[in-house]
Amino acid sequence: MNNYDLAYGKEKLSFSLPDSLNVKEIEAKASQPILDVDQAILDALAHPIGTTPLVELVKPGDKVVVVVSDITRLWVRADILLPILLDVLNGAGVPDQDISIVTATGDHRLQTLEEHTAICGARVLARVPIFDHECRAVDLVDLGKSSMGTPILVNRRVWEADKVILTGGIAYHLLAGFGGGRKSIAPGVCGYEMIQQNHALALLGGGPTGLNPNIETGKMDGNPVAEDMLEIARTVGVDFILNVVVNEKKEFIYLAAGDLQQAHLEGCRVTEEVFGIEIGAKAELVIVSSGGYPKDTQLYQTIKALDNASYAVQEGGVIILVSECSEGGGSQPFLEFFNHGEVEEMNTRLHADFTMPGFISLKTANICQKTPVILISSLSEEMVKRVKMIPANSPSEALQLASQILGRQPESVYIMPHGGSTFPILG
Repeated sequence: MNNYDLAYGKEKLSFSLPDSLNVKEIEAKASQPILDVDQAILDALAHPIGTTPLVELVKPGDKVVVVVSDITRLWVRADILLPILLDVLNGAGVPDQDISIVTATGDHRLQTLEEHTAICGARVLARVPIFDHECRAVDLVDLGKSSMGTPILVNRRVWEADKVILTGGIAYHLLAGFGGGRKSIAPGVCGYEMIQQNHALALLGGGPTGLNPNIETGKMDGNPVAEDMLEIARTVGVDFILNVVVNEKKEFIYLAAGDLQQAHLEGCRVTEEVFGIEIGAKAELVIVSSGGYPKDTQLYQTIKALDNASYAVQEGGVIILVSECSEGGGSQPFLEFFNHGEVEEMNTRLHADFTMPGFISLKTANICQKTPVILISSLSEEMVKRVKMIPANSPSEALQLASQILGRQPESVYIMPHGGSTFPILG
């Protein structure tokens, strides 16, 4: 027997698999962290992709807005990027008094002072003012509609700026293909109606299952949500981006600086290079963990790992999902959406009133309808069954259940220790 340890909360769960099984691990490729981060940021700003250096892009008298991610994306480490970014702007003749920061909250709540400090750093907050975007603000600027009919309502401070610079992070995203880049504008600093209608494009032409076939992790071409976001960001106007790619330890491994689309695409390429793992064939059984604490404290945040695992399991196969869920479901609207019944009923409801938690619920239900999902967690059996999964209390019980569903022991197995960040790509 071979033992495979997977993170479960702050502990490990061990899966014992026979030597005869074809077992492979799906892990991120080795990546070299940037050692001199400050110098790397300066180099990126001086040698951007697809546009002129930042010092040549701005001029004295410009009012500059720098957009930062909110507390939910603290891994972007804007507190490291901003001091150098501000100094470069100062050197180009733009003083701190002509610079402001806008938090791309999307439809999230406003941030606290402590959160602003965690995002930007105390030194930056002492230099420039920060404003949270409010998606229901009465002074949003109406820029009409996108070609897909999405109303473009944007933060007035961003719209009225002479120059707009986006900071952010690039990672796989199950709705937009990849995060970062244009997402700091749409949905980051847009109105509630824009956010709802853009995200609802995920249902366009979805049929009974509700999901557009082009809405996939790692896919932007043909993805209506991603293409709409880019169009809206271009309409609003973005002069420069500074996005990061980080490894599992949250160390910077790449800085994507420059043009809104060109720099972002290069960051996506690096993300795919490190976290997109080519597989020769799909497996009968996939055992996946989010990576343990703090990534598996809630079921809602674990669905990203489940979604990634679904790309590695063959038709008729089984997924074992390992997630402690010490804080429960994590999103009440996500859990409540399962009350609407089966996939078809959930789809109908989501078409009538789109919400992101509802979309994640429908995504989960679709996966579970196609592939049985066995969940090892601290959740009650009732809650596990409510979200259409099969409860198990231990690795041995989960493996036994998987064999019962398959009718025999699986012949091929993938292990995904960091399922939330690694994405299987069928070669």
